[in-house]
Amino acid sequence: MTPAAPLPSAPWEVLVVCLLLLVAPALTTPGARILPLSAVAAALATMLFSDSGTAAYFAAATTALVHAAMAAPASRTGASMLALAAVLSAAAGLAVGGADLTAAFWLSSAAIAVRAGMLPLHVGVASLCERAPLVQVQQAASTIALVFVHLRFVDHGEMAIAVAPAMVRIGAAATFAGALITLMQGDLRGFYRGTTVAHGGMLMAALGTAPLGNFAASLLVAVTIGLALGGLGMMITALEARVGDVGRTGHRGRAGAFPRLAAAFAVFGGAGVGLPGTAGFVADDLLLHTLWLHSPTSAVLVILSAALLAVATLMVFSRVFLGRPVPSPAPDLYLRERLAAVMLLGLLIGLGVAPRLLLGPADAFLTVAPPP
Repeated sequence: MTPAAPLPSAPWEVLVVCLLLLVAPALTTPGARILPLSAVAAALATMLFSDSGTAAYFAAATTALVHAAMAAPASRTGASMLALAAVLSAAAGLAVGGADLTAAFWLSSAAIAVRAGMLPLHVGVASLCERAPLVQVQQAASTIALVFVHLRFVDHGEMAIAVAPAMVRIGAAATFAGALITLMQGDLRGFYRGTTVAHGGMLMAALGTAPLGNFAASLLVAVTIGLALGGLGMMITALEARVGDVGRTGHRGRAGAFPRLAAAFAVFGGAGVGLPGTAGFVADDLLLHTLWLHSPTSAVLVILSAALLAVATLMVFSRVFLGRPVPSPAPDLYLRERLAAVMLLGLLIGLGVAPRLLLGPADAFLTVAPPP
């Protein structure tokens, strides 16, 4: 009797990342609705484990609709764009079922661009960052799974390879434009909005490198962006719950009053711009190496973008947390908030120290095209 083949570990690892990122905002929000999150979790499992591209994309559409319903009370624009992403994902599923990989590739790419917030399709994500940042964190979790589905089912065709250089250049240009926007923002939510939009372009550039032999690294970029920006969004929300709206003018020494919050903010922000010791450093290194081989101009744009985002992050941190100490009666991070931050930081640092834990299984699983 032939023993059953072991289940691939890559989908399990991505599922763990997605579920932790999905649950973390709920930990910081007493009374969070569990039923919608349970529906998203079930759809995530279908996306990652189904051998049917049609089923995976319909599950992706389900996650987008659930997130849209959660976003609607705070942001109709964000909800509308998530609904559009659901339509695009469902259409991609139908195209996969009809063996039209060219249409499926374009539809899937458009759905990711909308959910990642790449310029000029950023209005929905920008609105979520402004009005419903915790919903943005949760929808970023299922966006990671959508990237996984895209890499597995539609990124092996001739069209994906043919347009890869153009996608790289467009993504790099969108990253640079987003980085410039980030520098010009006047408040903390604006900073979060800008850096999220910039990373949306970076994700599309990474997807462009996937058919050029960069599947696992592209997935690591998506995971890193989700974890870093997700943690950053939660820390911004936690700070605003304590001190109200935070502008970028004038230095306020809040690090003494909120040392744990300040430290978590610094690490999440640093991971988004390649902080050594985190997954961001490995993801940036792998992405830039491939960009340099295929489009030096795009590599330079992404390097400049990362530098601008690092400057913006340092400026925001120094103005919000450094300077003359400002006492506050509000407590530092609550236990549930610390738990959420530690979970995401643990993943970022763990993948930074041992990236092969994800890269190896993902490379073995994603580089092989699925059977028709």
